[in-house]
Order: sequence, then C-alpha cells, then structure tokens
Amino acid sequence: MSLTELTEAELARTGLRLAFAPELEARYLLDIGAERSRELRNISQIAMLLYFGLGLLMKVGGVIHESWQDCLLQLVGLPAALLLLAHYCFRPKTSNSVREASALACCLIACLAAILVAYVKPATTQDLIVAALPANFVLMFMRLRFPLAVVFALVMFGSYATAVVFWTGIAPPQRAFLITFIAILCLPALIGVHSLERASRRLYLYGLLQRLRLERLAVENNTLTVLSLTDPLTQIANRRRLDMALRTFCADAAEGGVMLLIDVDRFKAINDNYGHQAGDSCLQQLVERLSGCLRRCDLLARFGGEEFAVLLPGVSGPEAAFMAERLRAAIQARPFAVEGAQMSVTISIGIATRNADTVPETLIEAADLALYTAKNAGRNQVRA
Repeated sequence: MSLTELTEAELARTGLRLAFAPELEARYLLDIGAERSRELRNISQIAMLLYFGLGLLMKVGGVIHESWQDCLLQLVGLPAALLLLAHYCFRPKTSNSVREASALACCLIACLAAILVAYVKPATTQDLIVAALPANFVLMFMRLRFPLAVVFALVMFGSYATAVVFWTGIAPPQRAFLITFIAILCLPALIGVHSLERASRRLYLYGLLQRLRLERLAVENNTLTVLSLTDPLTQIANRRRLDMALRTFCADAAEGGVMLLIDVDRFKAINDNYGHQAGDSCLQQLVERLSGCLRRCDLLARFGGEEFAVLLPGVSGPEAAFMAERLRAAIQARPFAVEGAQMSVTISIGIATRNADTVPETLIEAADLALYTAKNAGRNQVRA
C-alpha cells in the first residue's frame, strides 16, 4: 500500500486509537521532529516564566508563607535546572524517544518537587491545593503525547494521594477532598490531551495528503515535459527540443559552435526491402553509435524522418570536420543487424558554423545546403 493510500485510510478510520500504521507513523515522527523540539523548548521556557511569576505573585499575596530565601530558591533553582535539561534534550536532532522521555521527566520533576515541598514542611490544606495545580498546567499546556500524559497523570495521582494519606496534619474529610480534587484536575485534562493530539494528527494527515498529491502532480508534469521533448522511437531530443536549443545556441555565437545535419543514405530502400520495423531498428542502432562518439555537452536530436541534427558547442570548422568524419566512419565501420541479416548503412553529413549574425533558420539552411552537396557528390561524405 502506498503512502497516499495509507494516509487516506487513516483519515477514513474512526475510533480513539492515535498511532498510525508503522510506515506512516515513522514518516509522521520524522516530519514533526524539528518542530516538536522547538515547541517543547518554547513551552518549557514559557512554563518556567509563569512558574516564577505566579510563585512570586503568591508570595507577595500571602498565599505562600515561606521565607523570602526559601521562596527564591524554589522559584529560581528549580526553573534553572529544568531549563538546562530542556536545552540539551529538546534539540532538533534529538531522537523522538529521548525528546518525549525528557519532556515527561521535566514535568514529573517540577510537579513532584511542588508536592515534596508541601509535604516536608508544616503546610496547610491550601498549600496542598496549590501543589496540585502544576499537574493540571502540565496536562493542559505541555502537550505531552497521550500515552506519556497517562503515565504522568497516574504518577502524579499516586504521589499526591500518598502524600495526602501519610500527612499527619490533615483530617480524613480533607484527605478525601484533596484526592478527589487531583482526580478532577487530571481526568478532564487527559481527555483534552487526547482530543488535541487526535486533532493535530488529523491536520498533519490532511497536509501530508496535499503534499503527496502535489508531488505526484509535479512528477507527472515533469514526465509529460520530458515526453514532449523526446523522440519516442530513438529516445533522443525531438525537433521541438532542437528548436529550443538552437535559439540558445545561436544567441551565444561568441564561443563558436557547429551544427551537423545527418541523413541516412537510401533509407527508403531499407523500408521497402525489409519493412518499417527494420527501418526503425536501423535508426535506433544508428543513434546508439552516434551517441557513443559525441561529448556530454553535444546535443543529438532527430530532425525528422531519417535525418538527425547535432549541435557541437565550442567547436571550430576544422574540428567539426574531424568529428563529423568520425561519426561517418563509425556508421560505416560495422554492418547493422536487422531482421536477422547484416546490412551496410552509410550517412551523409552537412556542416554549418555559427557566427555573430547566425539565426536558427539560416544555420539550418546552411547545414541543409551542405548536406545536399554531400548527397549530390555521391553520398557517404562530409561537406561544409
């Protein structure tokens, strides 16, 4: 099943399961990795600022009854340690498992520290209520993955309930109230975490499906472009591609350059005696030999029928004559295997050199005139 089909299947799926199919899940984690790291880093920084600001506000408002020294130690020391941990664990290249485990660890450290501080000192019921609030903040804003959010909620509920049960300064009715309070904080928040993650995953699927469709359209358009510029029989450039290249070729005449026009001698006789399939095979073998004698910068194109054109940039007249003669000799050197028979094939070549005043039409006309001269001189020749 293709990635597009997997994406469409996931969008059609109902239910509460969040994880995608393995292949799609791997793509999802790869795509969101860098953005997820930035998200966690930014959220952790904002969370620590809020922690410091709210703590300072509660101290000024008389909610926190500790000394200023103890209060500043809690408000500065813990955020600094967690920010340092987040700096090293929430990097773009951090693996998904390390990044998410680090996010869970940071949240647990911060929230368990708040419970521990309330437990070890002569705290009031009000202090224990305040100690439970960070857990709700984490579930609402830290965007832990749902399985890790469940782990976080269970650990926090168990730790908080244990602290409340073993804290000697609280009456049984108050214990029941505090345990119910932490449960009410965690359960709705967990539902919100699940809904938010499901929504974000579906948004990702819609975006991925759109990207995949655009990529497929780009490939199809590129394929159509290549096909529109390629001769279907010989798989070299066609006349349209040649005309486009000629405009550039003639506009850059300062570097020199030559056009060769090649015609297969007595090609009609090949078609008449052996059939058109034999003629097609002959042209394919011809192109293979010509291509083997050309440079990477040269352009070989089918001009039409049994005629071919070659653009030789940066070549002077004498060099072009040598290269054209090499092409002619390569075709004559060995017979072609056509329909189980060995067939001798020759070509005639006309050469035209570009100059500052050359335009595509005059270059083609000059090469065609040279080719006509070669054929009238007896074929299997090169003329300029």
